[in-house]
Amino acid sequence: MDQNLGGRIPLDLPLVDSKGRQVETGYFIDGQKPTIVTLNYSDCPMLCSVQLSQLALSLGKLDLGVGDDFQILTVSIDPNETTEAAAKTKAKYVSLISDVHANAEEGWEFCTANQATITELADVLGFRYTYDEKSGEYYHPAMLAFISPEGVITRYSLEVGFEPNDMRKALVEAGEGTVGSPVDQLVLWCFSYDPSSNSYVPQAWKIMRAGGAATVLLILACMAPYWFGRKRVPPPEQPESVQSESHPSSAD
Repeated sequence: MDQNLGGRIPLDLPLVDSKGRQVETGYFIDGQKPTIVTLNYSDCPMLCSVQLSQLALSLGKLDLGVGDDFQILTVSIDPNETTEAAAKTKAKYVSLISDVHANAEEGWEFCTANQATITELADVLGFRYTYDEKSGEYYHPAMLAFISPEGVITRYSLEVGFEPNDMRKALVEAGEGTVGSPVDQLVLWCFSYDPSSNSYVPQAWKIMRAGGAATVLLILACMAPYWFGRKRVPPPEQPESVQSESHPSSAD
């Protein structure tokens, strides 16, 4: 894998979805939600099934919704894969998450493509693979690519298993403000993606700055009632004896 962070997915690459419809990559990377892109193939004897099963397992623990908050696009690297095979593979993995993600059927699509499209998409993603004619198998890595609503590659996950917390951070980052809460944005600000470890790592100086800002806000919140309360308290009344001394009678 070459992690082409900042690369842009062409939105006009022709695909065929699991229902046999002619679509383009821009149908899934639509400017509204982030997209997870994976490259697999249905006849893969081991790695693809392990990877997609682990992905489904992590999605089952994720509180962001497939089809609601983000989309998933799986494209076959086998140009000979049929629409029927792609539909069967889709049904297998969508069924694993449909109880948790009500719109998974619309949100996770499995597509086929011709060799020219596969090659261009793989090159943009930095996805290297080879075909072994003797075994009839493709040798390829496990990859998730997180794509912004505009098609920019923001993060990768290159593990077979995917931590839900890291997946959430990657989706929030890819969403560019369209996914997650303000708290998610703050948490993400305190972390940075480390390509060498393929994970998000805390940034000590950012956490210290956030902690300092929180401390200042807490002090201000605690002092505010005291400051405003002092302004509302009327001055104490003077005793009558003092008033009489300060204002002598006309007889004197």
